[in-house]
Amino acid sequence: MLLVFKKIENQNIFTRDFSPFARNNEIHFSGSQNIAVIYGPNGTGKSSLIKVLESAPNTKVEFSLEGRDYQDPKSIFHVINDQNNRNIINGEARDFLLGDNIQREFELQKQVEEDRKKVIGDILQLIKTTFNISSASSPLIGLLSKRKLIDFIKDCANSRSKGSSYTAEDLINLLQSLTKQSIPHYDENKLLFLQKDLADKNSIIKKFEELMKGHISPNIHVTEIEENTEAIKILDRFQKDQCIVCDNQNIDRKKLLAQKTTRKKETLEALDDKVRQAIEQAVNILPSEDPFGIKQCLLNAVSTGSMKEMGALARTITGYKNLYSVLLENNILELTEQSPLFANYAEYERILQNQPTISDEDCLYIQEIISNSMNKTLKLDRDPHHHLRIVLNDQEFLETDRKKLPLSTGEQNFLSLTFEFLKAKNSDCSIVVIDDPVSSFDSIYKNKVVYAIAKILHNKKRIILTHNLDLVRLLEGQHKGSFKLYLLNNTEDGDNGFVPLSDLEKGMLISLEKLLKAFREQIPQEVRNKELFLISMIPFMRGYANIINNKNLFEELTEVMHGYKTGKVDIAKAYSELFGRQEQSLPSSYQVSVKDILTKTVDGVHLVNEEKFPLLDRTLCHSFEYLFLRLCVEKNLVEKFNIDTRENKQLGQIIDKAFPNGNDPMQIRYRIRLTSKKTLINEFNHFEGNLSIFQPAIDITDQALGKERTDIMSLIRSL
Repeated sequence: MLLVFKKIENQNIFTRDFSPFARNNEIHFSGSQNIAVIYGPNGTGKSSLIKVLESAPNTKVEFSLEGRDYQDPKSIFHVINDQNNRNIINGEARDFLLGDNIQREFELQKQVEEDRKKVIGDILQLIKTTFNISSASSPLIGLLSKRKLIDFIKDCANSRSKGSSYTAEDLINLLQSLTKQSIPHYDENKLLFLQKDLADKNSIIKKFEELMKGHISPNIHVTEIEENTEAIKILDRFQKDQCIVCDNQNIDRKKLLAQKTTRKKETLEALDDKVRQAIEQAVNILPSEDPFGIKQCLLNAVSTGSMKEMGALARTITGYKNLYSVLLENNILELTEQSPLFANYAEYERILQNQPTISDEDCLYIQEIISNSMNKTLKLDRDPHHHLRIVLNDQEFLETDRKKLPLSTGEQNFLSLTFEFLKAKNSDCSIVVIDDPVSSFDSIYKNKVVYAIAKILHNKKRIILTHNLDLVRLLEGQHKGSFKLYLLNNTEDGDNGFVPLSDLEKGMLISLEKLLKAFREQIPQEVRNKELFLISMIPFMRGYANIINNKNLFEELTEVMHGYKTGKVDIAKAYSELFGRQEQSLPSSYQVSVKDILTKTVDGVHLVNEEKFPLLDRTLCHSFEYLFLRLCVEKNLVEKFNIDTRENKQLGQIIDKAFPNGNDPMQIRYRIRLTSKKTLINEFNHFEGNLSIFQPAIDITDQALGKERTDIMSLIRSL
C-alpha cells in the first residue's frame, strides 16, 4: 500500500515544502512491514500533523492512497492522541479511560437525563398553572384526544411518579407523536370557565351534558324559580316591612317569604330529578360567571320543552373541549421545541449505533491483556440498552472517581490506551495513527504497549509518531522487520518531509552492535569532512572508551571535552584505537585542542554522505554544536571569573560559581539563561549512559538549535 501526501497545511507551522508536497512525501506499507514509524524531535510538527489528520480547523490535507485521491482524512485515518490529549487528569474513570466517542457517550447520557428532567419539570408546571391539572385523577385529562398524551399527563400529574416512568426515548417518541395545530378565534373566558368547572366535582357542564342524553318535559313556571330564588334572597336579607323595590308600605314580609318559598318548591318538585338539580345549580350562577349562558339555556329549554338551544350550546362546549386539548398539545410542543434534548439524544443514539460491537474475541483478548498486565480481573460488555459496563475486581468501574481506583497511574494509562486500540481495531479506517504512545510509561509498560500495538491492531496499517528511541528498539525487538522508519524534518531550507531511513541507518539507530560495526566498516568511506567528523565524534568516543574500560583514552579525550583544558589530543588515533585503522578514509593523525575546536563551524557542511546517512549526518552536526557551545561557555566563564577548575570541574558547578546564588537580578538572569539550555545541561552530550549517539538529533530541531546557539553566543559576548 502506498500513501502519498500532496499537501499538508496547518496555519504557518509547516514549511513551504509541504504545500505542494512533492519530495519525501511517500509512506510505504509492504509485506510484513505494516507499520511506519515517523521519528522526529519535539518541535518538528508531529502534533500539528496529528491535527491535520484529524481535520482540525485551519488545516488542509491532500493525499492519495492506492492511487485514489482524498481531501478528507477522517475516512482513512483513525487517530489515537498522546496521553496528555487522551486523558483527563481529574474526574471519573470513564473520563480518562474511554477516550473521545465513548467519553462523549457518557457525557451525553448524563446530559440527556438532565434534559429529560427539565422537560418533564416544565410540562408539570405548564399543566398545573395553565391547564388546571393538579392530579392524575383530574377530569380535565379526559379532554385530551390522544391516548399516549393522556397516559403521559397522568404520569406527570401523579404525585409519586411525576413523569419518572418516562425515559428520554419514551418522552421523545411522545413529543414526536404530537402535532401542532392552528387555533381558531376563541373566548378566553369560556375556556377558563370550562377548565374551572370541569375540575369541580359539582360541574354544571357535566349536569348539562347529562340532560342532553334524555328528554325534558316543558314547565312554563320554570323561569319563576330564578325569580323566586332572588326574591327569597332579598326578603331574607332585608327584613323590612317596606318593599325595597316599589316602596309599598306594610308588606307582610314573612307571609311573602313563605309564599315565594312554597312556589319555588312546588315548581322544582314538578321537575325531573336531573333537571331539578341542574336548574338549582344554574340559578345560582352569576351572569359574570356564566360566559356560555348555561343558566338561560337551561331555563329556556325547560320552559319550552325544546332542546334545540341546548344542542347548539353542547356543540359549543364540545368545541372548547377540543380547543383545550389542542392548546395543551400546542403548548407542550412550543415549550419543548427549543430543548437540547432532541439534539443531544440524536447524537447519543448515533454514537451508540456507531460504537463497535465488542465481540467475544475482543472481550477475551482485552481481558487477557489486562489480567496479564495488572493481575486484576476485568470484564466488559454492554447492557441491553447498549451502555458499556466494565467490572474490575467485581466492582463497577465507570462511575468510580479516578482517585479511588485500585490502579496505579501506569495501569490507568495502559488501560486507557488499550481501549483506544480496541476502538481503532473496530474502526472502518484503514490506517491507525498513534501519537507518542509510550511517552508516559515506565519500561515495563512500554513493552506492553508495543505488544498491544502489534497484536490488537494487527489487521490495520499503522503510523506511529515518536521521538522515543525505546519504542523503536522495542518494536524491532518484539516484531523484527515489522516497520519502516522515517525521519520527519520541517525546517526552512532543509530536506523536509518524511525522509526514509535505510535499513543500515535504521539498524544503527536500534542496535549498538550495528552502530559500532558501521563505524568500523561503512561510515569511514562515506565521510565528507574528515576533521569535523572526528571532532563531532569526540563525545561518543569518550563515552565508548569509558564503557569498554579504556581509561587512558577516556582521560585523553577529556582534554577536549572541557573548555578550560589546554592540551592537544590525537582524535584520529583515538578513532583508530576504538574502531580500527582507516588509512584510506581518515587521516592517521589529527591533533586538536579546545582552542582549535572553537575556530571551527559546521554551518552549511555535511560531515557524512547525507543521502545514505541523513540522520547520522544531522546527528553529528548537532553533536559538534553541543560540544562547541559547552566548550565555549566553560572557557569564557572560567577565564572571566577566574574559577578554580580543580574544585569546579563540571559545567553546572562552573555556572553556579560564576553566578552565585543571591539577589542580584543580573546574576540570576545569567544563571537561568545558561542552565535552561538543552545543549549545555544535558548528559546526552557525554554519551555515557546508553551510548545513544542519535539523541542530539532527536532532542532538538535544527531551527531550535540555531536559536539556542545564537542566544548562548550573544550572552557570552555580553560578558
